[in-house]
Amino acid sequence: MQTSSPPRSLSPLALRVRAVMWEWDPIGVRSIGDGWPEDEYDDLLVPLIDAIAEDPPVDQLADELREVLETDYGLPTPEGSVEVARTLLALRHEDAPRRG
Repeated sequence: MQTSSPPRSLSPLALRVRAVMWEWDPIGVRSIGDGWPEDEYDDLLVPLIDAIAEDPPVDQLADELREVLETDYGLPTPEGSVEVARTLLALRHEDAPRRG
């Protein structure tokens, strides 16, 4: 997974992925203070949506999250990547068409 430019308008799924990343806040921008833009992690939206569409195992997605944060953001391994991966994969299942 590599970061990319965010789409111009965000789908409902992209907004939910954004909210998950903002809540996790692996680089800690929320602790800096008010006024930080909510789009801080938008360069991860397209790669994350593509990744969760493949429905990988939780550990694989967690590893990809850790790798992109370490490589692209230059951060040490953040805590919570497994829980975030699980949450992101659950979003995919919420977004799946219902049969009935």
